[in-house]
Amino acid sequence: MGIWASDNRSGQVREALTMLLSQGVIDDFRIRPDEEFPFQVQVPAGLVPMTEHQAAHFALGATVAHFGRLARGGSDT
Repeated sequence: MGIWASDNRSGQVREALTMLLSQGVIDDFRIRPDEEFPFQVQVPAGLVPMTEHQAAHFALGATVAHFGRLARGGSDT
């Protein structure tokens, strides 16, 4: 059994961004399938347009940066 409710990469990227939003890691995101860079992620520096591939790597990096220390048993304080 996988961790994803979606069965395609686009849906999985959406789920990852939704998790990052709910944890306060990103400020917001939009997906506009008809645009060249359909994944638009809002961070304090501004709106960052990305391809699906870039958004998947962004989500992985943001998750590791945010939860990595906690996952290794460390403290964020």
